[in-house]
Amino acid sequence: MLEFKGKPINISIKTTSRLHLGFMDLNGGLGRRFGSIGVSLNDPFTQLTIKKHDCLCVENGDEAITQRVLTYVDAFSRYFDLNPRVLIRIVQTIPEHKGLGSGSQMALAVSTALARLYGIDPKVSELALATGRGKRSSIGIQSFIHGGLILDAGKEIDANGNLFPAPPATLVRMDFPKEWQFVILVPEKPLGLSGKTENKLIQSLTPPGKNSEKICRLVMMKLLPAFMARDIKTFGSALSELDYRTGLFFEPVQGGIYSESLSSKLIDHLLGAGAYGAGQSSWGPAIYGLVLDSEAATIARSMEDFLRKSQIEARVMIASASNRGAKIEWED
Repeated sequence: MLEFKGKPINISIKTTSRLHLGFMDLNGGLGRRFGSIGVSLNDPFTQLTIKKHDCLCVENGDEAITQRVLTYVDAFSRYFDLNPRVLIRIVQTIPEHKGLGSGSQMALAVSTALARLYGIDPKVSELALATGRGKRSSIGIQSFIHGGLILDAGKEIDANGNLFPAPPATLVRMDFPKEWQFVILVPEKPLGLSGKTENKLIQSLTPPGKNSEKICRLVMMKLLPAFMARDIKTFGSALSELDYRTGLFFEPVQGGIYSESLSSKLIDHLLGAGAYGAGQSSWGPAIYGLVLDSEAATIARSMEDFLRKSQIEARVMIASASNRGAKIEWED
C-alpha cells in the first residue's frame, strides 16, 4: 500500500479518521501505560496533494491548518536533514481538536508524501516519531497504515518511570463488519483537549490499578469475543462500559466522566434512539453511537431532531469503518 515505484513528481494522499474508544491502563504498574482501542473511519478524512516547487508553499488552508502543515514539514526536515521545496495543496481536512485524529493523519500524510517525493523509505512508525505522533497511542498510526479495529500494547516504561519514545506495538488488528456503522455527532463547541494541556492533564494522573483491571477483563472477556462473534448488542454494551470506565480515569481532573455535561446528554439520547453502544472519542467533543447500517439513517434523524429542539449546534454524520489505510496515488 505504501510502496512506490519510479520517482514520483506529484503525490495525492487521502487518509482515514479514527475513533479512540478508550484506554486500558493509566496506572502503568505492569511496565506499560495506556493501551488504546480504536477504529478507523472512512469519513471524515484528510486529503492533500504535494509536488516539488521552487519554494515551500501551502495552498487552500486557513491560518491554523497552514501553520500545522508547516510545523510537520519543519519536523520532517530536521529529522531527515532536508530542505524541502514543495507545493502542498489542502483538499480537505478532518475537523481539528474534535477527537477524530486530525493531527496524526495530517502529520503522516505530509511526512509520507515528503519521504516518497525525496526518495526516502522509512517505516510509518519512524515518520510518526519524527513528527511527534504516537506519544500515547498508535491507533492513528495503524489507521493510516491498515485501518480496521485496533488494540495496541501501550507505551513501555523504563526503570526511571519514563515512557519509551517508540509508538506502541499493535496487539490486535481486525476488519470491522461492513454492516456496522457509527452515527457521529460533532458539536461546534467546545474544542477537545490537545497538545500541552492534554499532556499536562494525563501526566498528573496516578490512578490505582483497580479500574484498569476491570477494563482489561472487559476487553478480553466481553468486547473482543463479542466482536469476533459479530454480536453487536454485546459488543456495543462493552463499548459503552469501556467509555465510562475510561472516563473514570479522568474524573479527578475534569470534574466528571466527561469534560462537558453535554456529552452525557448526547450519549444518553443516542442509546435511547437505538444505538447499541455509545461514547466519546478521545477528549471529544465528538460522540459516537454504534448502529446497524439499516438503522443508521433513522437514528441520525432522531439525533438531528434532538439537537434542533435542544438548540445544540452539532454536525450529525453516518460513518463506516475503514478496513484499509490511507489511499496514496502518484504520477511518475
